[in-house]
Amino acid sequence: MSAPASPAPEPAHRVMVSSTFTDLIAHRDDLKKALLNHGLHPEVMEHSGAKPAGDVIDASLNMVRKSAAYILIVSHKYGQTPACPERNPKKVSITELEFDEAQKLVRPTLVFVMHEDYPVPPKHMELDAEKREKLAAFRTRAKLALPGGSVNRVYAVFNSLEEFNKAISAPISDLSKLLEPSPPTTQHNAAQPSLTPQPPEFYAARGDYIGSHDFVGRTAQLKVLDDWALATDPDTVLLFEAIGGNGKSMLTWHWVKNHATTARKDWAGRFWYSFYEKGAVMTDFCREALAYMTGAPVKTLEQRPIAEVKKELLALLHARPWLLILDGLERVLVAYHRIDAAEMADEEMDFPTDKVLDRNPCDAIRDEDNELLRALAGCAPSKILISSRLIPRVLLNPSGLPIQHVQPLNLPGLDEADAEALLRANGVSGDSSAIRYYLKTYCENHPLTIGALAGLISNYLPEPGDFDRWAADPQHGAALDLARLDLKQRRNHILTAAIAALSAPGCSLLSTLALIQEGVDYETLAAFNPHPPVEAHLLGETVRDLRQRGLLQYDSPSKRYDLHPVVRGVASGALKGPDKETHGQKVIDFFNARPHSPYEQAQTMEDVASGLHVVRTLLKLERWRQAADAYRGDLSHALLFNLEAYVETLALVRPFFPAGWGTLAETVSARNASRLASYAAVALYSLGENEGASRAYEASLKGDLAVEDWFNAMVSLRSISCNLLDQNRLAPMLRVQHLCLDLATACEGEKDIFMSRLNLYDAQNQVGQWQEAEANWQTLSGMRRPSSRASYRQGDAERYFALAQFWQGRLEEAHLNACATLAEKDNNRIVLRYLHRLRGDWQRQRGEYALAATSYQEALRMARERRLTSTSSETALALCKYHLGQLPEPQAEAQRLANQGHSSQLLAEIYEALGDTAQAQHHALAAYKRAWADGEPYVNRYDLTQATALLTRLGEPIPDLPAYDATKDKPFPWEAEIREIIERIKKEKAEEREKKA
Repeated sequence: MSAPASPAPEPAHRVMVSSTFTDLIAHRDDLKKALLNHGLHPEVMEHSGAKPAGDVIDASLNMVRKSAAYILIVSHKYGQTPACPERNPKKVSITELEFDEAQKLVRPTLVFVMHEDYPVPPKHMELDAEKREKLAAFRTRAKLALPGGSVNRVYAVFNSLEEFNKAISAPISDLSKLLEPSPPTTQHNAAQPSLTPQPPEFYAARGDYIGSHDFVGRTAQLKVLDDWALATDPDTVLLFEAIGGNGKSMLTWHWVKNHATTARKDWAGRFWYSFYEKGAVMTDFCREALAYMTGAPVKTLEQRPIAEVKKELLALLHARPWLLILDGLERVLVAYHRIDAAEMADEEMDFPTDKVLDRNPCDAIRDEDNELLRALAGCAPSKILISSRLIPRVLLNPSGLPIQHVQPLNLPGLDEADAEALLRANGVSGDSSAIRYYLKTYCENHPLTIGALAGLISNYLPEPGDFDRWAADPQHGAALDLARLDLKQRRNHILTAAIAALSAPGCSLLSTLALIQEGVDYETLAAFNPHPPVEAHLLGETVRDLRQRGLLQYDSPSKRYDLHPVVRGVASGALKGPDKETHGQKVIDFFNARPHSPYEQAQTMEDVASGLHVVRTLLKLERWRQAADAYRGDLSHALLFNLEAYVETLALVRPFFPAGWGTLAETVSARNASRLASYAAVALYSLGENEGASRAYEASLKGDLAVEDWFNAMVSLRSISCNLLDQNRLAPMLRVQHLCLDLATACEGEKDIFMSRLNLYDAQNQVGQWQEAEANWQTLSGMRRPSSRASYRQGDAERYFALAQFWQGRLEEAHLNACATLAEKDNNRIVLRYLHRLRGDWQRQRGEYALAATSYQEALRMARERRLTSTSSETALALCKYHLGQLPEPQAEAQRLANQGHSSQLLAEIYEALGDTAQAQHHALAAYKRAWADGEPYVNRYDLTQATALLTRLGEPIPDLPAYDATKDKPFPWEAEIREIIERIKKEKAEEREKKA
C-alpha cells in the first residue's frame, strides 16, 4: 500500500517519537512527559495497540504522517528490520524508515543521539555486524542530514539520562511555540524560531560589549573605518593595535553597531567575537561564525572536523562580503599563555619571551590559528576587523612589515576636544585650556586613564569636580608627579592613585576581585562583601562607587561583574605584603569551600575551576609549596588525563621553572619539583614539544635519583622511553625500557614490575619482537593491575594488547570492547580516543569505509573537544571519504594534508587511490624511511611492513638503508648511575634476606 503523495498532518500537537524501545524506556518516558508538559501529544507505538507483524511498516509510517513533528532518539541498537521488498528494499530498520518519511514530508525534526561512550549493558549493544554497519551509517545521516542548514532541524548528543533531559528541554519548548499557530505542512512554515539573529542582522556571539563610559569622538578613526569598508583594494584586514584601555574595543563596537551599514549597504552579515570572554579560542570563533552565517546549530558543527569548518567558512567569506570583528585577538598569542593573562601589563610585552613554550610571543598558541589568520587575510570581498594589543607575527613578513591584504594601525589617544568632553561628561569642570594641556601632556588622551582621573576629581572632597583646584592641590593632583613617566607608567600611576583614593571597603573589594581571573556573578561578589555583617547592605553603595569611578564594569547579558584587564593588572600589582596575603586568602578560602565533584570524575574545565583558582592565587602569593601541594594529585591528573588540558597545565607549572624546563624548581621540595617537571614533560610531549619534554623528563629523573625515589624514577624512565619512541629512536627506547624493568625487579615492587613490563611489552611489539612480547604478556596476565590512578588507568594494558593484535592481524571486536569497558569505568579518555582511531584503522583495512569514517570522526571529535590535533585520524578520514565518494576536492585536500606534515603512509595511500603515482611514491618512500628508524632490528615493524607492501604495489624499489650501528648510539649520562643503583639495591636486598634468615 503506497502512501499519499503529500499527506497533511493531523492537529499540530501530535509529535512522533521514534527510537528503539527496550533500551530507551527511561528516555522515552521522560520525553513523553516533557511533550505533555508543553501541551504536545506524543505519538508512540506502545500507545497504538497490537499490530500484525506484516503491517508494522504501514502502522509506523502512518503515525509519522499524522504527526506535525518528529523526534528521533538514536541509541546503540539498530532495531527491528521488517522484510518487504517493495516498501523496504534496502532492509533498513523501522526507525530509519520513519526518519526517511519525516524528512520526505519536511516535518520539523529533533534528533538526539546517544554518545558512543554512553555506558549501556551488553544486551543494549548492537552485536550483529551488518546491523552495526547500518547503525553507524544511520548515526552519520541523522547528524549531518541538515538540509541547507535549515532551522527546522535540531541535533544534540547526550552522554547520560540527565544530559538527555537537559538537551530536550529548550527544543521542545521552541517546538511547542512553532506548532501552536498552525500545523507545518511545508518547509516554509516549518521554521523553528531561533534566538540567534539571522544575517544580515548584527550578531555578537559572546554577548554585547559593555564600556565603562559612553563613546566619544574618534571622528578620524571612524572615517578610516568607513573608507576601509568601502574600498575595493585588497586590504581585507584592518587591525587596530594599542595598549590596554585606549578604546580599541569601544571604537570597533561603536562603528559596527552605528556606522558599518551606513558606510556600506551590501554586507551579507556582521559578526562580533570577543576573545576576552572565558574559553574563547579560534576554533570556537570558526564554529560560531559559520553557525551565524549558515543557520546550522553550533552543536552540529562541533561534530565536524575543524578543517572542514574552516574551509566552509573561508568559502563563504570569498563568496559574499561579510564583516567579521575579532576583538582582543592578543589572547590567542603565546604572550598571553600564562596564568595571569587577565591582568597582564602592557610593559611586560617589552620583553619578548614566551613564558611557556620558548616561542615568539606574537605567534599563536596553536599553529592552526596562525594558518587561519593568514587565510583570513586573503578572504576578499569580506572584511576582517581586529583589535589587539599585539600584532600576530603571521600577519607580518620577516622584515616586520604587514603582509599583503593587512593594514595595521596604531590607535592614538582621543583628540583634545574629545578628551576634554569625556572628562566633562563625568561631572568635571574647569579651565578648558588647562584641562586639555593636562590630558594631552600627562595622559596622552588615553580614555581609561581619563575615566580614572575623572573619578579622582569628582570625588575630590574640598570641591568635588573642580579640576583647577584639584590639579593645584599639593595633596592631590599636584602630588602625582607625572612629568618623568611614559604613557604606560602615567596610566598606571593615575590608576594607582584612583585605587588609593577608594574607601577601605571599595579598595578591599577591588583588590579581591583583581585576584580572580574572570568576571564573577552576584553570589560570588556578595561572598567578598568587605563590610561587616551589620553593614552588609552597604555593598551596593560600594559597588556603585567603583562603577562610577570607572574601576568596575557590569555586563548585563551575562550578569557578571568584571574589571578591565588594565585595572585588574594595576590593582593586583599594587597588592603587597599583608594586604596581598589577606585578600589572597579570601579567594583561596572561598574556592576551597565551594562544593565540587571529585576531580577524578572531571569532564570539563568547569569541573576543576575551583581548584585552578586556588592554585593560581597561591602562585600569585608566591606560596610555592602550598601551590604545588594543591596542584599535585587529583587536580593535576584530571587536567592531564581526564581533560587533556596540556596548554593549561603548562601555564600553571611554568612559574615553578623560571630557569627553563631542564632545571628543577628550587621553591618547592625536591620531590614536588620532580613531579612538577614530570607533569610539564607529559604536557610538552603531548603537544609535540619533544625537545622541551626531553629536558623536563631528564630534570624529573635527576630529582628522583637525588631523593632516592625509585618509584618515580621508574615513571620518569618510562616517560623518557615514550619520548624516544616519538623521536623515532627505537634502540635507546628499548634499552631504557629494559633498564626500567631491571630497576623495578631490583626494588621487588609488584606494581613497579607490572608497569615496567607493560611498557616493555609495548616497546617489544613496536619493533616486532613478537615472541618476546607474547611471553611478557603471559607474565603480565598473571599479575594484578595497580589500583592507584596515579600509576595506572584501567584499559591501558588492554589498549597495548589490542594494538599488538592489530599489528599481527589478529584483532577482534571483543578485544576493543573489553578495553573500552574498562576505560569507561575509569574515565580514561586518552585510551577511549585512541580506541576510536584503532577501530577505524581495523575497519579501514577490511574495506568498511563508512564504519571507519565514523570511528575516525569520533577520535577527531574527542581531540577537538580538548583543542588537540590528530593528524593520523584526519588523514585516514580523508582516505575513507574518498573511497565513499564524499571528498569533493581530493587532490586539493591531499595537498593540504601534505603541507601540514600529515602521515606519509596514509598520504601515499590517498595519492595511490587518486592515481598520482609520483606523489604516492614520494610519500611511500618517506613512510619507509620513517619506519626504518634506527635500522634493523630497531625498526617500526608494522609500519615497515605496510610501507614495503605499498612500495611494491607502486613498482618502486625498496631502499637499501644501513642497519643499526651501536657505535653511534651513545648511552645517556644517567644510565651508568642507574645501573650502579640497581646493583646497590640488589646487594641491600640480599643482605636484608640474609639477616632475616
